[in-house]
Amino acid sequence: MSAARAAVKGIGSGPGTTYAVRIVSAVEPSPNASLFLCITFFPSERLATAVLRLVSSFCGMVLDDANVSSRFYMAAHELAENITKYSTGPRVSLELALEEDQSAYVMKIRARNEASPEQLREVERRLLELKTASDPVKHYDDLICETAMVEGVSGLGLARVRAEGGLDVDYKIEGNELTITAHAPVGRWRCDDQPKA
Repeated sequence: MSAARAAVKGIGSGPGTTYAVRIVSAVEPSPNASLFLCITFFPSERLATAVLRLVSSFCGMVLDDANVSSRFYMAAHELAENITKYSTGPRVSLELALEEDQSAYVMKIRARNEASPEQLREVERRLLELKTASDPVKHYDDLICETAMVEGVSGLGLARVRAEGGLDVDYKIEGNELTITAHAPVGRWRCDDQPKA
């Protein structure tokens, strides 16, 4: 059994089934990445919950500020929920990267999934509105009012990431694949376990 599979033994597994979570580096990290983690899994709510426990541990271990850590965890939660709920493909992925950008460090959470053309058009519309909103908090409040009486529809998660989390949100659509990235500079991170040069 590989180390990655051993690390997730028991998550989504049972007699005669395969492991449903793989910790892989399917996408190469940026050359500026000090830390990089990519988790690919089947789009299921149960697996998303297990992946989020790992994300929570990662953020708590790496980020030196509990408030900053909780903001990134919230973003990961919203992104994992979206990619799981709206995926049309067999796999989704969640990546975390701590990258050096000139004199600062930037934490990025990137979510990937495949979606239908209709879903892609709708998410692109929402993301364009979100990115161009001059006041993210007002935009979030407006969305809450718009969707309050609509059953089964919310679309608030990404707006929440920007308004409450203070993270920037970018996206890319290639074919039927959607990539959403939430990111923000982080002042400090725990580097006491870094290898000595």
